[in-house]
Amino acid sequence: MTDLMRTVLPRCLMMGVVLWTFAAHAEDVQPVKNVIVLIADGCGSEQYTLARWYKGAPLALDGILVGGVQTYIADSVVADSAPTASAYATGCRTSDKFISVGPKPGTLLPALEPPAALRYRPLATVLEGARLLGKATGIVATSRLCHATPAAYTAHVAHRERQEDIMEQIVYQHVDVVLGGGKDYLLPAGQAESGRRTDAEDLISVLTTRGYAVVEDREALAAVAEGRVFGVFALGPLAAEVDRPQTRPQEPTLADMTRKALELLSADPDGFFLMVEGSQIDWAAHANDPAHLLNDLLMFDDTVRVALEFAERDGHTLVLALSDHNTGGMSIGNQSTNSSYSQTGIEKLVGPLKKMKASAPEMWRRLCALHDPAKVEAAEIPPQDVQAIVQECWGVSLSLDDAQQLLRVASQYPDSPHNAFGVTICPKFTCLGFTSHGHTGGDVPLFAFGPGRPAGLLDGPEIGNVTARALGLDLDRLNTRLFVDLQEAISDGQVSVDSDDAGNLVVNVTRADQMAVLPVNKNLLVLAGQSIELEGLVVYIPETKKVYAPLQAVQLVMGQPVSLPPVTR
Repeated sequence: MTDLMRTVLPRCLMMGVVLWTFAAHAEDVQPVKNVIVLIADGCGSEQYTLARWYKGAPLALDGILVGGVQTYIADSVVADSAPTASAYATGCRTSDKFISVGPKPGTLLPALEPPAALRYRPLATVLEGARLLGKATGIVATSRLCHATPAAYTAHVAHRERQEDIMEQIVYQHVDVVLGGGKDYLLPAGQAESGRRTDAEDLISVLTTRGYAVVEDREALAAVAEGRVFGVFALGPLAAEVDRPQTRPQEPTLADMTRKALELLSADPDGFFLMVEGSQIDWAAHANDPAHLLNDLLMFDDTVRVALEFAERDGHTLVLALSDHNTGGMSIGNQSTNSSYSQTGIEKLVGPLKKMKASAPEMWRRLCALHDPAKVEAAEIPPQDVQAIVQECWGVSLSLDDAQQLLRVASQYPDSPHNAFGVTICPKFTCLGFTSHGHTGGDVPLFAFGPGRPAGLLDGPEIGNVTARALGLDLDRLNTRLFVDLQEAISDGQVSVDSDDAGNLVVNVTRADQMAVLPVNKNLLVLAGQSIELEGLVVYIPETKKVYAPLQAVQLVMGQPVSLPPVTR
């Protein structure tokens, strides 16, 4: 094996006792009571630097910088959120768009193909493990809850766009505190509130039946004093922080949600695991939108401060804060500063940014609202309207030519015309440069605080392993217990997938004249007319046509005493 291969050998967990791994940062640590993981989606070191200058004071993150993280995935040097967050959640590197399932064939290094047994197999997450340890669990995000990063901790699908499946798995995952957006994926299509579910399931009713308090605004969230809560504060994602006070003041902030999550989760005497995502830093960087980016990043930093204050009081909490990748390739300095970079004062950098009072999507919404939002196209918008909106929202005086150019750029982005604001305005009126509307492949900073905190440059999957060790989890044992191949395990019976109702697949297991039914995406087993709640999900992988279920289900179907192995180290 070459030195290069040794350096980049993916760290990945197999089922059973076999590891596909590079043994780094494997020091033994004593488990802690609580773990908080905070993810600034799409954020690189340059964004943190800009936020510090903009704020005019240190960030909460500054005092806990400990190293960096390599973000590459199984099949690309530039990461997508789904596989990177999956690596953080499972300790296993996986493929583009995958949500906590093993990688497909065809990796970055063909000589290091994943074993066949690992491909497309569900991978247990640290959140699932924490729950089996008796700890409370929570997820918080400003995106839809079924978006890539929160999904990676709570669901198992081979493509991040399967948001109906993801949301259903979240509902049946027994997460104690769930706060974010995405009400549309809880409701059946055709309902008045723009439901998106094609399976006719009303998951809000399911949540209520399962004992959750379902809340939909910051006032209702503040009133929750105990118990399980599912907060869903928007049909889609939450508002950009720069827009929220004006457009949706009823929504809680990321810091509000995290503070409440910590209040509720810390009531569990066994401790908790919490994942928090500042989701929209990434979206802002995709759009090259400084106003959206800075406000959401500073709110993320405030949220980190909330977590650190808790951890300092508690003394038994590990806090990890990091990004899943960089987005946008932002730089402080652009082509306009080529000959004047050494004369870039703070006011020159920050002054134009302080005038920006709305996100780019909000500016485009306001622009369209002046006409017929359902029909308007960039070519139909008067440039004078652009001038007025940009002056009002970003404090920039565009010439008529500038406004016409912005509209021409907008027509090049039919799915995201708001990108035109950053593309047109940033190079000429700010000191910021962007190289991309996509992700970039550099390492990202790692911040950590508390007992057993890591240090140095970590490979992405090692974040999952650090988290597992802090919780006292053995991920190998956890996978063995939560995800058994039913076709292999029940060799003296018949396992089939009933797809008569395509939106509500069920698995039928026939053995010894007895039928067992396991609804896909749920934690339920119907056996001998009795509905039994399982400790994990039933997962069907269409790509391999395999069904996975907890070992508990196998033992019940086989008529064996339920004797489950430990998941601790």
